[in-house]
Amino acid sequence: MGKIGEVLRRAREEKGITLREAEEATKIRLKYLDALEREEFAQLPGRVYAIGFLRNYARYLGLEWQELVEELKKQWPDEEESRPASSSTIQEKSANRGFLSRWLGVLLVLLLLWALNQGYNRYRVSLEGSAPLPPVMEEPAQVVSPPPSPTPQPPSPPEVRGVEVKIYVKEMQCWIGVKVDGKNVFSGTLKGGESRTFQGDRDITVTLGNAGVAELTVNNEVLPPLGRVGEVVTRTFTAPSATNEKSGDTGEASNTR
Repeated sequence: MGKIGEVLRRAREEKGITLREAEEATKIRLKYLDALEREEFAQLPGRVYAIGFLRNYARYLGLEWQELVEELKKQWPDEEESRPASSSTIQEKSANRGFLSRWLGVLLVLLLLWALNQGYNRYRVSLEGSAPLPPVMEEPAQVVSPPPSPTPQPPSPPEVRGVEVKIYVKEMQCWIGVKVDGKNVFSGTLKGGESRTFQGDRDITVTLGNAGVAELTVNNEVLPPLGRVGEVVTRTFTAPSATNEKSGDTGEASNTR
């Protein structure tokens, strides 16, 4: 039994501790504690676990665990640390370094070309700004106005000989009585939207039973309403050239309510 196992076993026995009690206190399986005291490291699950078990067991026994761990590392060296680097690994690392070096060289060249291009562009812009081009003189566009179009003249109303009266009922209905040149020519009711036209040589007398809804046009001239809605109005219209006129050109009217 080597140094590690002897130190562990002697400390445990001096304290009167059994392996079973040590197992319960350290939570390390009994067979692993026994393997540490016998230094049968092959029974342990691995180098890292062995170091952890030894550190906890030595602390439990009140020992300086650092020296014991260093001794274990000497007796059980790390395989990766002690293993010499193979030639293939060295070649792979060299290839990786060469690949990175080539890419770094390409990147440096691209950065250099970009910097040169930026400098050239700034230089060209400065040259263009220092020599301004002469302003372009633009001739004012000549605006050609279209010839004025002749103003359309409103059509002149047809000449009416004698007297003409047009009666138009705008809404509701209206009773109408008409006398032309002294003769009764119409007596009836016109509904909203209906109209009648009468012509005479000397005069026309019109009686409206609902004057507010009737619109009269005399010789192409629209007259204002002759009365209110529901009002009865009688009016006579004479021709301008008639010799027997009745009180002026527009005739005379009598209103009956």
